[in-house]
Amino acid sequence: MRSSPRRVSNLARRRVPRVTVAIATPFTEQGGVDEDGIARTVVWLQAQGIASIIPGGTTGEFAAMMASERLQVLEATRRAAGDNCFLFANVSACAVGDALTLARQATASLAKPDALLLLPPYYHQPFSAGTGAYGCKQFFRSVLQGLGAAAITTPVYMYTFAVHTQQPIPPATFGELFAEFPQLAGIKASAVGVSQAQAYAAAAPGATVLVGNGRENCASLRAGLNVVSGDCVAVSWALVKMLRLVEASDVAGAEAAQQALVDHWRVAAMDRFDEVPAVKAAFSTNDAVATLPAVRPPLVALDASDTQSIRDAVVRLRQAIDAIPLRIPLRLTPAKPPPHRRPTP
Repeated sequence: MRSSPRRVSNLARRRVPRVTVAIATPFTEQGGVDEDGIARTVVWLQAQGIASIIPGGTTGEFAAMMASERLQVLEATRRAAGDNCFLFANVSACAVGDALTLARQATASLAKPDALLLLPPYYHQPFSAGTGAYGCKQFFRSVLQGLGAAAITTPVYMYTFAVHTQQPIPPATFGELFAEFPQLAGIKASAVGVSQAQAYAAAAPGATVLVGNGRENCASLRAGLNVVSGDCVAVSWALVKMLRLVEASDVAGAEAAQQALVDHWRVAAMDRFDEVPAVKAAFSTNDAVATLPAVRPPLVALDASDTQSIRDAVVRLRQAIDAIPLRIPLRLTPAKPPPHRRPTP
């Protein structure tokens, strides 16, 4: 049985919208963070109906950014998005001390994130499933205890992305930590199927599970789970319409939207290229955003021909999604002009 602090903590939390997107970090011609590009990206996303954003995550190339740049991206996103947007701060680091430093930095900033996002350490490959699970649990326990000692109460979401980290988070580990730490609110589960996502939900009743799987968005939403996407951020309007179709109990329409995403976006575009350069190519051809397609090593930007194929895929997907009737109107967020950039102190 969980203690009362777990129940009180849940009641005090802000609810995560059903669709979250992880944004790419635009860079300038000089190689720095493009704050104006972030503002244009965020304003465009909100106009599509997006109300939950992860800046500086995997899609945001956090591993190629300095700590000061990660904070810069976080604060620029909050300035553009406003207080009504649910904002995650990715504080992932291999060292417990670094993760705690990033958490202190984020929570003390003007960004005031709604939640912290934390990967397991992403260098050492587990020797065995058992030792990996134990080591993973000890890492998260150390960070969560450190947050408590520092009086940082921002909700925490564990982040599993074993394709990149080589360190899976077993559902049992998540469930045990969820029961132990009231601050732990949920998990972002990328590159997992719906059945595994449901195992996370079953291991931690009351937790929020965000599923990152471009082929199973519809199934995840229909199962009552949240979805999160970095590869679909450039076509986020398709995810928003899929959610509305699910809410309207239009199973055929929602499944048609999922199939369109797979056929016209994943197969025709994302499966052919590295995800981050492909997303940046899409935004570079989006007239409302028009950020540079520049990436940081070891990633390589797409050439002109491949960029054109990305643009063509977006057009075909838009046509396919628009052809699906919607019984209820889309609740879009009115577009607003990008705010003026605040001078850096």
